[in-house]
Amino acid sequence: MSLSHALRRQLGGFIALILAVAGIAAWLFAVDEGRWVGRATTRPETLNLETVEQGNLPVNQFVSLRNHWAVYREHVATFRLDAVSGEGQRIETLYYPVISDMNPYLLELAGLSRAFGGIDNIPADEWPRIERMGVLIRTDSVQSLENVPPLIEFPDGLFGTVLHAETDLPRDERELLSERWPEIDLSRVVIVNAGHRPGNVWSMLAYGGLGLISWGLAILLAWRLLRSPRSSQSAGAQGGPGALQAQHSDGLSARSPLETGVPSPKGQKTPRESDERPLSYAEALGRYAPQNNVPSSPRLADSQPAKGATPLSGIRAQRDD
Repeated sequence: MSLSHALRRQLGGFIALILAVAGIAAWLFAVDEGRWVGRATTRPETLNLETVEQGNLPVNQFVSLRNHWAVYREHVATFRLDAVSGEGQRIETLYYPVISDMNPYLLELAGLSRAFGGIDNIPADEWPRIERMGVLIRTDSVQSLENVPPLIEFPDGLFGTVLHAETDLPRDERELLSERWPEIDLSRVVIVNAGHRPGNVWSMLAYGGLGLISWGLAILLAWRLLRSPRSSQSAGAQGGPGALQAQHSDGLSARSPLETGVPSPKGQKTPRESDERPLSYAEALGRYAPQNNVPSSPRLADSQPAKGATPLSGIRAQRDD
């Protein structure tokens, strides 16, 4: 096998492997996009916090929030172990609850604020605990704890996709939320992935088609590699043109000038002319006379020619004397 042919086979196998991996990745994206088909609309549905806090979960998986209170004091975060920002350890994911105006937590906090002369004067051990949580916000836009508001705010509206704690969250994040709020059933909490939009059927079809094309090209390339000869000996064994040409040239070179019809150079004798002696008349007569078939039961009368008949041979015997 030549070096260039071996390199071409290795390069072709590497390209086929890349196409196969790209096809699998495209199909995974298609599955991720397809899980939203039939579960979310193209426009977000406004979420009613009071209804959700009473246990009524939304059907549409693409929602938006308008009037809500963000309780940043009750946040929980996961951090990146290999990334540190200028303001401290970098946050990977931040969770914080949002409540409505009629949530018992907000009503109790308003009473404590009046009692202590402001929300900033409430002691840490006097802060109420959230016992009714309907919506939990998940965001990756906050980089460090310095950017997290300290207590509670009334922010602008937001939108996002709905995640389910048991199926959509990583195991470490699910355990972290259970430890932070052990008294709350997370399966009854709407987790909104802030800023994310759901997939659609067109994205699913595009990724699926890309995966089919990648796998088709990978199979075609692998088929061509398997059909190509693996060594130069296999080509010679199959009777390739090169082998036939070499054999033909060897056969021609082994023939004598008399067999090939090529005249020998002037003054040079052929092997027949140089090795053989001149034939006598009798030897020539025996060599070049036509051989007749001998009958099964020869008779002397049949073997001799009739009078006046022309002999079969064109050469007549003559006596020397």
